[in-house]
Amino acid sequence: MPVSRCPLSRRESELKRRSQCCSGTAQGSWGPGSGLHSPGLNLKARVRAHGRSERSYMGASGALFTAGCICFAVTTCIDPLYSEPWLQSVSLNRRIVKDGFHRELVMDVELGEGAHQGCCIMIKAQLPQGLYVDPFELASLREHKGEEIFIQDEINIEAPEYLSTAHTIVVYLKPGPKHSGHFTGTVPVHVRYHRPTDTEETTALVTLDKPQLMIRCQESNQLMENWKFCVSEAPCSANSPSTCSWKNVNYRNVVETLTLQVPVGQKKDVPAVITATLLATILCCSLLLRAVWIHGEFEH
Repeated sequence: MPVSRCPLSRRESELKRRSQCCSGTAQGSWGPGSGLHSPGLNLKARVRAHGRSERSYMGASGALFTAGCICFAVTTCIDPLYSEPWLQSVSLNRRIVKDGFHRELVMDVELGEGAHQGCCIMIKAQLPQGLYVDPFELASLREHKGEEIFIQDEINIEAPEYLSTAHTIVVYLKPGPKHSGHFTGTVPVHVRYHRPTDTEETTALVTLDKPQLMIRCQESNQLMENWKFCVSEAPCSANSPSTCSWKNVNYRNVVETLTLQVPVGQKKDVPAVITATLLATILCCSLLLRAVWIHGEFEH
């Protein structure tokens, strides 16, 4: 007598199908003919790989989050712009005084309200090839007036503009007469002769780049401790071989672009200039010979 089987419930059928799938007896993508030798093992491997990828993703996300927190903490806790609000309102005013080929570059720095006492200001500026400073003149100013300016490059003061290169100067500003947060300095600069032009332009523009402003405070050890991650070593003064820690400070330029006009010769005037020069030379030599002939004493 045949044994009758009770029909399986929907849940029991589902459990049986899953069991066959995991044991490799079910047909379909995980069964025979699918090209996989061990469907059950591949399923477990995929599950494990998925878990590892999730853990790797979570680890990478955690590392990025930690790095962001560290950067934010370093920025807000060590950056002197957060610890010293008076550095947020530093301003630099540059201007050119005098006329002709021998001028002066005047620089004034204003620190923000509540600035520390005993701070020093250093400006590192690059002069374009159309300007130069005289090393002998700077040495004389340092000796007689106490000006602290030194040059980082060799300078040929006789070369014209088109045969010269830019050079860097370092200026240590002095405390100004206005208030404790005011510093000033003056640099004598000279204009080089430019190449004559074929155009109708009679002047050329010489532009000074934005300089680098650095600060050092002597009386506040805690202030320099806060700056220890964002300072650079530079000479303490123009007369001292030792180095000190200086902080590069962002500032507001009162004059965004500083330029000066330089007269330029015209090539079309070369014949007239040569002719006038020769005539003047002949005339002066003639007058000199005449004076020697009339007033000179000759031995016979």
